[in-house]
Amino acid sequence: MLKSLKFMLLMLLFCFGSSALLPGQTVVQVDAGRGDVPVHIPSSYDPSVATGLLMVLHGYTFSGAGMEAYFNLAPLTEEHGFIYTYPDGSMDSLGFRFWNATSACCDMDSSGIDDVGYLLGLLDLVASQYNVDPLRVHIVGHSNGGFMAYRLICEDSERFASIVSFAGATFNDPADCNATSPCHTLQIHGTLDPIVNYFGGFINDTYPSATQTCTQWAAHNGCLPDPVSGSNINLDGGIPFSETTVQRWEAGCDDGGSAELWSILLGGHLPIPSGQMADLIFQYLLDHPKPVPSTIDQFIRGDSNADQSIDISDAIGTLDYLFGNGAIGCRESANCNSDASLDISDVIYLLGFMFANGPQPGSPFPTCGPQPIFLDCLTPTCP
Repeated sequence: MLKSLKFMLLMLLFCFGSSALLPGQTVVQVDAGRGDVPVHIPSSYDPSVATGLLMVLHGYTFSGAGMEAYFNLAPLTEEHGFIYTYPDGSMDSLGFRFWNATSACCDMDSSGIDDVGYLLGLLDLVASQYNVDPLRVHIVGHSNGGFMAYRLICEDSERFASIVSFAGATFNDPADCNATSPCHTLQIHGTLDPIVNYFGGFINDTYPSATQTCTQWAAHNGCLPDPVSGSNINLDGGIPFSETTVQRWEAGCDDGGSAELWSILLGGHLPIPSGQMADLIFQYLLDHPKPVPSTIDQFIRGDSNADQSIDISDAIGTLDYLFGNGAIGCRESANCNSDASLDISDVIYLLGFMFANGPQPGSPFPTCGPQPIFLDCLTPTCP
């Protein structure tokens, strides 16, 4: 069925024009080994500020530019200050572009081409030239591009904050996915999709249903198995009501992970975008960055003035804090004897270490292990 509809999808592509350059926005070309790829740089870009990045992956027979024309996300990347790119897959023997994603979809001609390596290399190249925020790297993929989005987070889940798979699916066997960290996933699927069946099916191999795709990722993300329902939304402009149901697996999830399913009732493989579709998809991305790492300032126990060394000035600084209303950036750094209090005994301990061969101050927290005394400890937070 997929091959019989190639021509129809190609014709639909021409219904959407290419996106125009927005005022103030620039488009540069980068080459990660397969020719030029457009990268939109928002007018608000500041090299000193970490900037979110969105990559859109087209479906089989489409192109990156055609997929952007369909989703029309460029204006939103400009509005919200995101770097934006939409690469092209390789050509098969029929002249159609594809991504080598899962065994189901779609390594055409059994090429074995390394699209994971190519796309990760493309992101590395963009990040080498622009200040990309590692907490806000997202993928939107349609059909074959949706399969590819899942393949990418299975291969390198730490790289991505969230993905949106529109009419795609994950691996049929969860054991084929090697994700090592949580990732937010949104599956969008028409219940009458004739190409990638909402209820699962077979293309080059078996693929799971939209619900199974979500339950797999909910389990991977540590979420409780029962989803909650949200309010209906309108994604399909050809259906005159809010036809799309929303289910969310977000309770109990590991930090940085969740799963969500938007089911387009009576929707097909390539629905007519409603006036809300692009905004709803982009808002999902905005709402699902990676969590900010829980870190504390590096400190050396005994280094009360935070100059990365232990000397007499630290003893003087601690005395000034105790008796002269002086300031200490991290109280725990002056707790030289690790007794959970800060008093004159810490100064005596520090002087004994410096001048009487006394024991050196310990590691910041017991859970950080023994020496060395300089250690970046994640928990608990620095007092």
